[in-house]
Amino acid sequence: MERTYRLTAHPILREPFLIAAWPGIANVAILTADYFMRHLPFKELAQIKDSHFFDPIGVNIKNGFVEEPRFPESRFYYYKNDSKEKDLILFMGEDQPKNKAYEMAHTITDLAIRFGVKRIYTCAAALTHIHHTEVSRVWSAYTDRTTAEELAGRADLHNGGNFQISGLNGILLGVAKERGISAACLLGEVPSYAAKMNNPQASLAILKI
Repeated sequence: MERTYRLTAHPILREPFLIAAWPGIANVAILTADYFMRHLPFKELAQIKDSHFFDPIGVNIKNGFVEEPRFPESRFYYYKNDSKEKDLILFMGEDQPKNKAYEMAHTITDLAIRFGVKRIYTCAAALTHIHHTEVSRVWSAYTDRTTAEELAGRADLHNGGNFQISGLNGILLGVAKERGISAACLLGEVPSYAAKMNNPQASLAILKI
């Protein structure tokens, strides 16, 4: 099978966690990932072969001349922790593929397995009847009981319930479960009437956890 990512570095990582993020409702996930990018010295690790998953989104014109077609970019970054704590891999995508989400989830999981990732996290928005003046709560979903028990003690984390996680935020969890990797999704509450507006408050609630 053709490898659908290209490594740009070959670090030795210490039992890393992986956080994956794409644009979505209220941009909760991408705002969360952007916070990590701005506050930790990440280095590039790999890039997904975007032409395998996406059609071109257009071309740029520079000084009147057409440049090559541009695809949404999907990149991995790594952070080596100076302490004895686990390292971190961050995946950020500019878009979610419309027809190959399941295959992309396997590509992300392939890289996670290659670097010994112990847990995958995704982030998302939970649309509720919360008012924008209220503090966002965080809902959670897990692939396994061990992960659930480790995070269950957080008073500000709401566990359980029956719901659906759409897009790659959910599909990646399903693929992780298929392949025996611990995974969790943290969902920050967003007012249902403000789904199209950036919601840094929901991202902050996830970051605190």
